[in-house]
Amino acid sequence: MKSVAVLLAGCGHADGSEIQESVSALIALSRYGVDYECFSVDSAQYDVMDHLKKVKTKETRNLLVEAARIARGKIKDISELDPNNYGALIIPGGFGVAKNLFTYGLEGINGSVSEQVKSVILDFYEMDKYIGAICISPIMVAMALKGEATGLKITPGHSPKTADELSSIGVTAVLLDSTEICVDEMNRIVSAPAYMNSNAALFEVYTGIDKLVKYISDKI
Repeated sequence: MKSVAVLLAGCGHADGSEIQESVSALIALSRYGVDYECFSVDSAQYDVMDHLKKVKTKETRNLLVEAARIARGKIKDISELDPNNYGALIIPGGFGVAKNLFTYGLEGINGSVSEQVKSVILDFYEMDKYIGAICISPIMVAMALKGEATGLKITPGHSPKTADELSSIGVTAVLLDSTEICVDEMNRIVSAPAYMNSNAALFEVYTGIDKLVKYISDKI
């Protein structure tokens, strides 16, 4: 049976993985008969946000423990992720990704990618396996592959600012609606804007993610 690894970073769009994007990816994987396993990083979140009041709290939470909420408890530490066991890697978005898995949300395009996460992305890339990146995650993939991939193209949704930032590191940005996907077949990177377009409707977000999963499932 086809199988993919899904990388999560907590739970909640402001401080973890975007729940609607993550669940959309899991539903699409189920729809196309693709088995999956979820992974996260066993470390403290950068911060914890009150999603109702939209303010930072004094709580501390663990990325792996929180991501288990989305995965219904079926989740493993990223240290257990062996790319040999999966046909592809899929990474939903969320601002927590940009604060915990890489530092774009804190330091911009010249920030860094977590060594554990970068290693996983490079392993899938070097093994010519597909990587599906959603929302802000394509930027993380681009930063992780800086100096490795040539001719890389991804979508940052309709953000010209992000497109300029990507151009500064040699990446072609393709501006797209949330119902569309960007396919870089040469580098085997498939990206979907999702909530990078902040005014996107949930069904538009799901439609794009469904297309991403369908494309990858047909290839692996």
